[in-house]
Amino acid sequence: MTVQLQKTIKRCLKHDQKAQFELYQLSFDCLMQTCRRYKRNRDDALALLNDGFLKILLNLKSYDAKQDFFPWASTIMVRTAIDDYRKHKAYKKETDLSDSDVELEALNMQQLHLDIVDQLSAKEVQDMIFELPENERVVFNLFEWEGYKHQEIAEKLGVTERTTKRYLRSAKMRLKKMIEKRSDLRKVI
Repeated sequence: MTVQLQKTIKRCLKHDQKAQFELYQLSFDCLMQTCRRYKRNRDDALALLNDGFLKILLNLKSYDAKQDFFPWASTIMVRTAIDDYRKHKAYKKETDLSDSDVELEALNMQQLHLDIVDQLSAKEVQDMIFELPENERVVFNLFEWEGYKHQEIAEKLGVTERTTKRYLRSAKMRLKKMIEKRSDLRKVI
């Protein structure tokens, strides 16, 4: 952690509003990146970031200065995204939940044709993820990006573990189809 960041955090703990703004500016890019995984448009991501940043400020006294600040702050931002998801009851039935558990466990991210994924830009991948239904996108992000286990995701979202597995499987299947479609288009071009 940089000396500037340490000093800014200490000033924030004393309720210095200028320091809070400095911390916001120092954290903005990192936290916005996290928010953009959960919100489709920039305005919604910015609103989520502001909600999460307020929680960061309110919990700053519990921050251990021996830890890196940004992963700690990103964890709060992910929890804020989960809270927002639950608050808006975005549990839409856009996923076919009729598959067996054996099929659910059989699909692996590596089946997404990694050679094709390597050819895609980060923006293309992000756009494909945002084409997923929100319930699938949130579970996909929590599992693949944040590293949560199905049991943790189920507890946080208030659904069953089986449901999170199905959402993840459906998300991966949709992404696979999108990647294959883009691959076919690239062959034609």
